[in-house]
Amino acid sequence: MSVQLFFLVLWLLHAACGNSPDNDVLRFGEQLEQLLDKTRSPCQDFYGYVCGRSANGNQTLRRQQEQQRFQQLLRAANPIQLLDMERQLLNFYKSCENTRTVDSLKSSLLYRSSGGWPVLDAGSNRTALGWLALLGQFHEMGAPYFFESSISMQSNQRLVTLQPDLTRRHTLRKFEQRVGELLQSFGVEQSRAHVAALEVLSLERSRRDIIKTERIDDQVQFSYANFKRSTIGNISMSRLDWDGYFRRLLGGKTLQPTDAIVVKQLPRLVDYMQLLQNTSMHRLLNWIWIDYLMDISAADCQQLAEAYAGDVYAHLLQRLSSDRVQLTHMYAAMGRAYKEQLSGSVWIDEISEQGSQRFLSQLMHVLLNGDARLDAAYQPLQLGRRSFYRNMEKLRRFQHSRQPPSAAALQLRQYAQIFETINGLLAKQQQSLSAPLNYVLLSERLGRHLVAAGSSSRTPGAWRSSDSEQQFAQFQNCSQAGSNTNAHELLLSMWAQRLAGSCYKLWLTGQQAAVASLNPQLTVGRLQLTLQRLYFVGSLLVECPREGLPGQQERKRQLQHALLRNTPEFSEAFSCRPGDALYAQQQRCPLAANA
Repeated sequence: MSVQLFFLVLWLLHAACGNSPDNDVLRFGEQLEQLLDKTRSPCQDFYGYVCGRSANGNQTLRRQQEQQRFQQLLRAANPIQLLDMERQLLNFYKSCENTRTVDSLKSSLLYRSSGGWPVLDAGSNRTALGWLALLGQFHEMGAPYFFESSISMQSNQRLVTLQPDLTRRHTLRKFEQRVGELLQSFGVEQSRAHVAALEVLSLERSRRDIIKTERIDDQVQFSYANFKRSTIGNISMSRLDWDGYFRRLLGGKTLQPTDAIVVKQLPRLVDYMQLLQNTSMHRLLNWIWIDYLMDISAADCQQLAEAYAGDVYAHLLQRLSSDRVQLTHMYAAMGRAYKEQLSGSVWIDEISEQGSQRFLSQLMHVLLNGDARLDAAYQPLQLGRRSFYRNMEKLRRFQHSRQPPSAAALQLRQYAQIFETINGLLAKQQQSLSAPLNYVLLSERLGRHLVAAGSSSRTPGAWRSSDSEQQFAQFQNCSQAGSNTNAHELLLSMWAQRLAGSCYKLWLTGQQAAVASLNPQLTVGRLQLTLQRLYFVGSLLVECPREGLPGQQERKRQLQHALLRNTPEFSEAFSCRPGDALYAQQQRCPLAANA
């Protein structure tokens, strides 16, 4: 988006967003009565006050509420207004709800062509496939059992990398438990299930022994012609149909004799091949189908939609949950605040600044243009509202053939998924996030992404300029006095709050009549809320850990409290006094933009 168009959009949206906030804020304030722990004092333990009940709540109930909200969103969506990619996700979700049955599984193409699942049908394993052809069917679909094949172009030849699989999703005890649950859920007769479970566990133990064996991280390169003629260990490659295997992965094409094959950890791959060579197809089919269905059968339809079409899922949550005009206005305001407070400052390096501008422009593009690129990417996919397992095959094969998402796309997805949490919080509302709720629930999360978007590194503080070393050392000494808080996390949180808080304050200034009307209504309840208090509560509420892990809760508690001890606006909003644990310090840690 050009600078001129950006500011034209700002002007138009400022004119369009001059309306007073609606009753969403009041309804949200009422709902907080059920979400907050009113036995705690905000000035003593704000994290416990906001997250105490939420973090320790019933995870199953919360997941059910989120799923119900997602269903409400889908039902409320006008199919005519949905983009093609959104219809595909809706069809996948509907097929999951309608036909997750044994008959649906047996009618799928993969089930029929692979030879079936012997434990369900004693006669289903009559297949002429060898183990390599069977693996090829699943590898083509993005399920890389035993080894993974990645294909790229190098000069004028293909480069194929074979990498042995090292996956262990569960402990062996958990795997055994899940096998029993899966066989029971598919109605397998007990005696047959017992025999199948023993065989599958035997194969799984052998696979894990191969994984646990220490191997050097070597690699060997062949031409494709030499690879097919070679004997590796005691396995003759010429007896295996590698042409058919690669034809599947290349959509009907095959490798040329001069194409390169790179094998990583060759001894481990040999161990896998020997295991497969000595395993009956009956046992291998049982193991593969059990492993393939293990996570699918345990997940609900919303989890599967998120797992297999995460980019569309995040996009749909955002688009159906927000007033897009007002949300764009907040994005624009945050971008302007970033430019005023951080652009050209000593804290941010030039690469990070460019990355932040790129992140914001991509976010604006997604919001304003309905993400035409994502819609075009999903155009080849055709999913119906029935035949769930067939849809699963199509979707996995489609995702496997796509280019891996860029770092920018993953950042956008990560940010957009905050709407999943918001949908769970607002499950009782027919809401479309209005301007004040945008700032209350979203702005600090956006602020953190905006500040740190210039770095794809997971190294804390990678967005920070090397010119800020002296200022950061002073900040670190101040922030860590009597605290174990990570200084980089605190610094990022303080910048995010500064950007978000200044934008929220600017919005309040422009809505004086609405503020004068809302504040008296918010203070009527037991929580004695105001719009200023609502901002701090909402910003933390979406960050409460969804899994009640004590270590994670304590780390977030320390970070949040360190942040609030440097925030005089918090003490003012909640009338904190000297002596309160979270009373803003008189000597706060310095955070001048151009220090």
